[in-house]
Amino acid sequence: MTTIDAALDLHRGRWPPSCCYILILDDIIENVSRSAPALAPLFRSEQQLAILAVLFADGATDVSIGELAERAGVAQATASREVARLAEHGLVVTRSLGRNTLVTANWDLPWASELRSILVQTVGVLGRLGDALGGVDGVDEAFVFGSWAARYRGEPGPTPRDIDVLVVGDAALRTVRRACRYVEEDLRVEVNPVVVDRVRWGAKRPEPFVAQIKSQPLVPIRLARR
Repeated sequence: MTTIDAALDLHRGRWPPSCCYILILDDIIENVSRSAPALAPLFRSEQQLAILAVLFADGATDVSIGELAERAGVAQATASREVARLAEHGLVVTRSLGRNTLVTANWDLPWASELRSILVQTVGVLGRLGDALGGVDGVDEAFVFGSWAARYRGEPGPTPRDIDVLVVGDAALRTVRRACRYVEEDLRVEVNPVVVDRVRWGAKRPEPFVAQIKSQPLVPIRLARR
């Protein structure tokens, strides 16, 4: 069975032998010029990893090649080439609108949710936040809450325009904001952090603000300790 045949079987919902998954990934990520960040060593292409993150982790739909290139931080020619390869293997869906090619992640893939989880946890929102906050003194725990967390947990609703972050500990809010600013610049999304000390967070009868946060979906951020 060739790599393309195996990829097509996956696309059609038929699972090929386990050895073919390595062949599929190897074929998808070959012929690249830059290595991927250590945060996600599974992918050898930093460019392709960034494109997949925009489509799967960020959930962008019907994105033009130009916009995709801008959001992923790659050259437009690189984005066009990588999209063609991803489309060939069924990872993305493309359609023409005038002179533009619009790209969307293929959510019909049986392992699309797993791929999204890898991307979100690494180069996506959670991974970037974990890397940024892991180096801040006084951060004991961190969570995403609000609409982004609700969408991540599967609750229907509009696409979040910002990300609400809760930090538990005695970190200075100014320092936390400074760390989150790098995530904002990388992902082009507004991050709204709040800091709650351990006593307030662990109170048996929490104050209304803390109680409201605890009543909503919370997504833990895995802190990348240095």
